[in-house]
Amino acid sequence: MKKKVLCIVLIAALVIGAAVLIIYKQRTGGKEDSQSAESANFDMEYSDRLKGVPVTETESNSSTIQINYGDAGFCRKTLGVVDNSDPREDLQEESNQTVGVYNVTFRGKDGKIFLATWTYNSFAYTISINDSYEGADIDEMTDYIESTR
Repeated sequence: MKKKVLCIVLIAALVIGAAVLIIYKQRTGGKEDSQSAESANFDMEYSDRLKGVPVTETESNSSTIQINYGDAGFCRKTLGVVDNSDPREDLQEESNQTVGVYNVTFRGKDGKIFLATWTYNSFAYTISINDSYEGADIDEMTDYIESTR
């Protein structure tokens, strides 16, 4: 009789435990540890402002960190050396320059820079200024690049 009661208690505990786990997974979207799922396996240094706009949001996953500056633009670091910028067909002016140890590709229009991309130590970087803001001159973009690691 004691064995039957013990078996019933154990089965009930397993059923309750399974139900709790199912409810937890439904509420967290299936992520067991949301912090590790949302955090990159590396860090990033960046400017605290882009075109005068402070950081408003930081997004990350295991291979990318993106720093958003409201509607001014973003700064992105990705594991790997593939260009990680968003397509910008409107940026017809392109040049390459060395900034410190980086070989940077600048893209822009009307003499202003809106996009800077480079790779370094197995990472790809992008600084992008949205069209709603006037792009940057070379000195301003160089400052942004030098503060990004």
